Amino acid sequence: MRSPNAGAASHHWPDQIDDRVAADLIILLNSSVADGGTLGYEQALTPQEQVQFIAGLRVGIASGRTHLLLGRVDGRPAFMALLRLNGMANCRHRAELAKGVVHPEFRGLHLVQLAFREIVRLAERLDVEQLVLDVREHTRAHRLWQLFGFETYGVLEDYARVGGTVHRGHFMAQAVRSLRRRFDAPTAPTAH
Repeated sequence: MRSPNAGAASHHWPDQIDDRVAADLIILLNSSVADGGTLGYEQALTPQEQVQFIAGLRVGIASGRTHLLLGRVDGRPAFMALLRLNGMANCRHRAELAKGVVHPEFRGLHLVQLAFREIVRLAERLDVEQLVLDVREHTRAHRLWQLFGFETYGVLEDYARVGGTVHRGHFMAQAVRSLRRRFDAPTAPTAH
């Protein structure tokens, strides 16, 4: 386990996915899956799944509808988040948080808070007023979203099927201004 002060964190919103970024993303996804993360994969991504994920992300970023936040600590991939804009004219005030990953080795460094601050900044620049997401019930991710103020607006009973078991899913939302207030407050939430 790394100390909370270890290493220098950096982050950026890449406008394209080069080979290094692609490799970093696969490392992050696979580290989360190996640690029990629920990203839609039961095991490490196969080579074909890796190609499909990166290809889809490249198309989304090139279109301007998907934004990738990538963070590193000491040059190593540490976290990522995907923000997908809604393409419908009447729903452009909404964006989806599609994936959020912190590498297990870098948990406890307040990277989730850093990512949320950056997501709020980008959302405000893009005139996004509401963030939505979906997550499997009773997971670490579900608890994290709740900790940061996301509230369930709907539940799907047959959301995911893993190993023959059906899992419920929560559809959650939060206003960007509400998330901003959480970080402007003297005691912002802390993820462990």
